[in-house]
Order: sequence, then structure tokens, then C-alpha cells
Amino acid sequence: MMNPVESVVTCIKKYFIFKGRARRSEFWWFALAIVLLNFLSSFLGFISPAVSLVISICVILLFIPNVAALTRRLHDANHSGWWVASFVICLVGYMASYAYLLGPNIDSFTNATDPMALAGELAESIKSSPIVATIMACCSFGVFILFIITLIFALQDSKWGENKYGPSPKYN
Repeated sequence: MMNPVESVVTCIKKYFIFKGRARRSEFWWFALAIVLLNFLSSFLGFISPAVSLVISICVILLFIPNVAALTRRLHDANHSGWWVASFVICLVGYMASYAYLLGPNIDSFTNATDPMALAGELAESIKSSPIVATIMACCSFGVFILFIITLIFALQDSKWGENKYGPSPKYN
């Protein structure tokens, strides 16, 4: 079993390595570190926006090793990494459609202080672009379903012995 520091170092060293297998401790300690960085960034945003920005950039830079670690984790439970790729594709589709809907009204979104006014602006954008809104809804549903599937797979124990993704890091 990996300790938290060892897990983070391993996942960063394997930045672009999507092949192989990762034990639960390797993935979950790294995921916890990213969650803690996000909380720290949110908290420090109130105190120092510059520090929050630096931490946010670090979190963005850790997106690829997080996806790689999750892919290796799924491999360890004998599942395809394409589940992760499908999740990322749906997530990007959701974010792109959301950005498309916000694009024409970005000034009103950035200058508004009333949350209800923002919701009204977004509702108007959705009405004016039903196809994009449908894509956003489908991608949102896909993100939700694929999140549940990958979470269940990531929680599963290592499969004993060697599988098509390599030898077991737990049972060797």
C-alpha cells in the first residue's frame, strides 16, 4: 500500500502513462490531494487571489496525470480505460456547450451580481439555442452516468494475477 506522498510522486512521475495498473491507494491518495488543492484554492481565493490562481493552475496541470491514474486504476480492476475517455469526452462536450451558451452574454454574466438574473440570462440562451442545450443536457447525463460507473470500477479490488494490462501491483 502506498502512502500519500509516494502516491502523489508516483502519479506525477507517470504523467502521460496510461498503460499498466495502479492500486487503489495510488489513485485515491492522488485524488484526495487534488480535492484538497481545490478546497485550498477556493479558501485562499478569499484571502489572496494570486495564490489561488497559482493553485488553480496546478490543479489544471494535474488533470492529465489524474486521468492517467484513473485509467491505470480501472486497468487494475480489469476494466477498459475507454470508460475514462468517454467520461472526459462528455465532460468536454458539456463545458463546450455551456461556454457556447454563455458566449454571447458573457458581459452580462461577468458584471451581474444577482444570481436570479444570471439564471434568467442562461435560460434565455438555452431558449435561443435548443440544439446546443440538448447537447449540453445529453453530455451532462453522460457525465453523471459515467462518473457513477468509473467510481464503482475505481472502488473495486485489484484482480488477482496478470491481466491484459500487465502484472498485478498488489499480488506480486
